Amino acid sequence: MNLQILQNQRLRLTVVPELGASVAGLELYDRGFWLPLLRPTAPAALVQRRSPDTSSYLLAPYSNRIRDGRFSFAGKTYRLRPNWVDGVQTIHGEVHARVWHAQRLDEHSLQCKFDSSSFQDINFPFPFAVEVRYSLKPLGLEIHTSLQNTGLEPMPAGFGHHPYFMRHLGSSGDAHLTFRAERVYMTDATCIPTRPAEAIPPEFDFSLSRPLGPAFLDHVFAGWTGRLYLDWPGTGWRVELQADPIFSHLVVFTAPDGSVALEPVSHATDGFNLLSQGWSDTGVRVLEAGQQIEGTLHINLVQIT
Repeated sequence: MNLQILQNQRLRLTVVPELGASVAGLELYDRGFWLPLLRPTAPAALVQRRSPDTSSYLLAPYSNRIRDGRFSFAGKTYRLRPNWVDGVQTIHGEVHARVWHAQRLDEHSLQCKFDSSSFQDINFPFPFAVEVRYSLKPLGLEIHTSLQNTGLEPMPAGFGHHPYFMRHLGSSGDAHLTFRAERVYMTDATCIPTRPAEAIPPEFDFSLSRPLGPAFLDHVFAGWTGRLYLDWPGTGWRVELQADPIFSHLVVFTAPDGSVALEPVSHATDGFNLLSQGWSDTGVRVLEAGQQIEGTLHINLVQIT
């Protein structure tokens, strides 16, 4: 499998174009060691093409779950094939396990392209194209993503990224998380919202920096300001993630493997169905023929005292 590596004195990024243009590693060089900022990707995950087990993967043309793989749009109902281990849910889009075309723009930039028309078995009823550009900075990573409706009819659309950050950097204590949002979606056993987003309860409030702790989170926050901070106590390092306004929602998932997924996404879980039910502020976009949405994420490393 062809791995594309972008590297400078401080950061090393590994991308796998043949597996959804997923990130297989993002590492920081500190005091003589390469330390993983995102959870490392096991070689077996690459060999077996398990994109959800990578360090970070793309979500398009929708984010997160679609209840029972069925949604309604413009008076029609569409049924998608289940693509999750439970054999019921359809989740995280249609591009993260596919082969993308990659081109090195320069030593520190990689552009990857995906066109659904190149595949016979696309599990989505509208044609679309996605581009992602990874640009390594001296102490950061810039990720620009675009999604285009390449068909002749309007389509519901959304995208996002699913990075798994390490909760411990080297020998640090548990990471401290800080972000502000207006509301959170409460969910059922399938992690799908059952009612509109509501006020954030204290146990999910990270407006002031605090450890992630033992609480289990797999929730979508609405009205996210587009900024978050992840500190590793005792290391002198902080991640500052900044997202363009298109990423109006944030998913926080405390993964069973001990990492934490901090996912900037454009819309709520099951957003297509919530939109058809008349819910407001779902974040779902309706793209006309040829129209596209785009946005940039900035993941910056900051030294703190």
